[in-house]
Amino acid sequence: MKTVTIDIEIDLDNFNDDELVDELTERGYTVTNGLTACDEFDKDDWQYLINLVDNTQKTWYTHRIRDKLMNCRW
Repeated sequence: MKTVTIDIEIDLDNFNDDELVDELTERGYTVTNGLTACDEFDKDDWQYLINLVDNTQKTWYTHRIRDKLMNCRW
């Protein structure tokens, strides 16, 4: 499974931030404001985690985790 992130700007005078977040959440979207968990790691942190996964027994789960780490890394 891949995660897709889209950043958009919406200029709507009829809604406040809380109303927009509520509406998007009700539609099944995840709304974030500011840094995400991926933003708090630097490139060396990501590389260390990828190396840990690479040095673990290969399974479908480690491949899945590695893909997620690579998406956050890049």
